[in-house]
Amino acid sequence: MTVSISYKGTDLDLIYETPKLGVAHANVNYQSQVGSPTGDIAGRYTDLAAVTTGNGNIATRIPATGILLANGTDLSSIFAGSPGQYSLTTLTTQTGAVVRSVGTTATLTHQFTVTFASAAALTNYFNFGGRIQIQAANNGTFTAGTADALLQTMLSSMGTLIIYDSGHYRTGAGGTVNNPTVGGSNLGTTSTTFFTLTDGSPYGTSTYVVTAVANAAAASATVLTITAVLTLVQAGSVADSYAGSRVSTIQQRNYSGAVTPTQSAPTYSTITFNW
Repeated sequence: MTVSISYKGTDLDLIYETPKLGVAHANVNYQSQVGSPTGDIAGRYTDLAAVTTGNGNIATRIPATGILLANGTDLSSIFAGSPGQYSLTTLTTQTGAVVRSVGTTATLTHQFTVTFASAAALTNYFNFGGRIQIQAANNGTFTAGTADALLQTMLSSMGTLIIYDSGHYRTGAGGTVNNPTVGGSNLGTTSTTFFTLTDGSPYGTSTYVVTAVANAAAASATVLTITAVLTLVQAGSVADSYAGSRVSTIQQRNYSGAVTPTQSAPTYSTITFNW
């Protein structure tokens, strides 16, 4: 059942995140007598100040609705957006399936750009909950303990690396998030390490590292260049064979909901892929 308070015919239950996650915002003096819970709508929707990476709703903002509190504050400054107001699409899935014999070291690079129509478009994209999402995998069925099997486990442990406006995080437990307060909106012209992941024994020196850099200072940038480097290092004295399909997937999430303005998806372009 919906709250029966609407923005241009769209019920607020479809615009803001419900059921509420985290601590509730103070009452806002908008009352609902239907749905659950009844009473002040602050008990229905996630407080924008209480969003977290763990709940997956960090930086999930909705454009202003014009529905205001008595002090002139828009509801979109108070409540987090509903996941249903966003579109998640795959920009690219790059696959390297050539069998690789790794003696000493192999450096495999996926470098790409994400381009926005203007600096304002980049800022607004991330401000209204836009994200760039990165996944890596080594697909196939492998014998336990082999190089392919251990690489598969390493990459899957990351989950998804998610870049939002002022930070980034990964959904899995593996690896280390570096410089976690740097995201799409405040990335500068110095290359910044976002994530490092290390393989297990005996491949402890094999790594997966993600870095990013912008083409201009924060608030002026229009292009983000992201580099994911998979470094495979031989264990022992015999070359290691990798026969899996090494996959690098890039997704984007942009605001495309009921409240205007919506945000256009950026443009993806490959610079290098040699996995």
